[in-house]
Amino acid sequence: MPDITCIVIEDEKPAQEVLKSFLGKTEWIRLAAVFDDAVSALDYLKRHDVDMIFLDIQMPTLTGLEFLKILKDPPQVIITSAYSQYAIEAFELDVRDYLMKPFSFDRFLKAVGRIAAKPDPAAIQQLNNKAQPTSDKSFAFFNVKKTMTKVMFSDILYVESMREYVYVHTTKNKVVTKMSTAEMEKLLGSGFVRIHRSFIVNVDKITAYNAEDVFVDQVALPIGVNYKKYIDEYFRNSFTHSLP
Repeated sequence: MPDITCIVIEDEKPAQEVLKSFLGKTEWIRLAAVFDDAVSALDYLKRHDVDMIFLDIQMPTLTGLEFLKILKDPPQVIITSAYSQYAIEAFELDVRDYLMKPFSFDRFLKAVGRIAAKPDPAAIQQLNNKAQPTSDKSFAFFNVKKTMTKVMFSDILYVESMREYVYVHTTKNKVVTKMSTAEMEKLLGSGFVRIHRSFIVNVDKITAYNAEDVFVDQVALPIGVNYKKYIDEYFRNSFTHSLP
C-alpha cells in the first residue's frame, strides 16, 4: 500500500503526463488528483489530506508561489518549473526540492526520496506516552554558537523547526540549535506534544486551542493537517475529562 499521497498542479498536459508516468513507476506514492490550475487545488485541499504536492510555478490566475503563500499548513512541496529564477524564493517558502524541466526519472527519484511519509499517529502517541526523557532529567544542554547552554524543560513554551535547526522558545529567551524535530521530540518526552511537522508545544503552557490552532503565551500555532485527528483525540483525553 502506498505510504505517500500526492497531487499534481500543472497546467501543461505534456508535463502532467511525465509526472503521471514517473509516479506510476513509484509504488510507494499514490497520485490522488491532477489539477490544471492552483485555484481548483485549493478547494480540494480543504477537503482532503495529502502528503506531497508537485507544483508548477507559471500558471494562469494564481502562480505556484502565490498558491504556496496562501496555504496555512502546506504539505511537502516539490516545484517543477522551466524557470530557475524562482528557486531562491521557492526555498524560502520551505519547498523540499526544485525540479528543472525537463528532468529525468533519476532526478525525480532523488527529489521524492527527500519526502517523509505521513506521520503515524500510533508512533506519535508512543513517543508522547513516555514517562520521562531518556536522561530522566528536567533540563538539557544545547549547543548554541559553540557554547553549551542549559535550558529547563519547564521554561520551554514551544519548539519551532527551521530546516536543520530548531528554535526553542522559552519564557526567558529563544535558543537556536542544530537538531532535527524528531530528535527534539524524543528528548523532551511526555510533557510535550507535536502538533505540526514544524511545532512541538509544552502541554503545561497551552492556554487555549481550537480545531485549527493551539495557543501558547498568546501565540497561535497551527495544527498540521496530518496531525488534526490525533491532536483532537489527545486533547479530549488529556483535558476535557477535567471539565465539570
